[in-house]
Amino acid sequence: MASFSRSSRSRLDSCHPDLRALFHEVVKHSDCTILEGLRSAERQQELYRQGKSKLDGVSKRSKHQAASDGFSHAADVAPYPIDWNTNDAAVRLKWLDFARVVLETADKMAIVVRWGGDWNRNWDRVCDPTDDAAQRFNDWPHWELR
Repeated sequence: MASFSRSSRSRLDSCHPDLRALFHEVVKHSDCTILEGLRSAERQQELYRQGKSKLDGVSKRSKHQAASDGFSHAADVAPYPIDWNTNDAAVRLKWLDFARVVLETADKMAIVVRWGGDWNRNWDRVCDPTDDAAQRFNDWPHWELR
């Protein structure tokens, strides 16, 4: 059974308890790594400037930034080992399978999350975001509490 590295655990510890519980359960079924949890305004602005986020961290805060409870309500999580070449069908399938595991686990745990591969929320279940013209910004590692 897979488990998180020290770095992943540290990043996940900055997240809301529901996200921590969710991904501690997910990793039992699908190996993954926590890329980012809590994010400073400066880091959010950097990602915005790079075009990796639609939120600037000031006028529009990210769920990665500390909420009133002090936790991030978002986590960036990737199937491990990471392969970013989602133009390759096999890699894309790995990401989609991972998204299904996360959503099914969240459902079982009664934790409501939104995936960065379905911002427009027009699917009942995960399908390939690249097949949907309405899905204009894909952030496949992103998971947030709703």
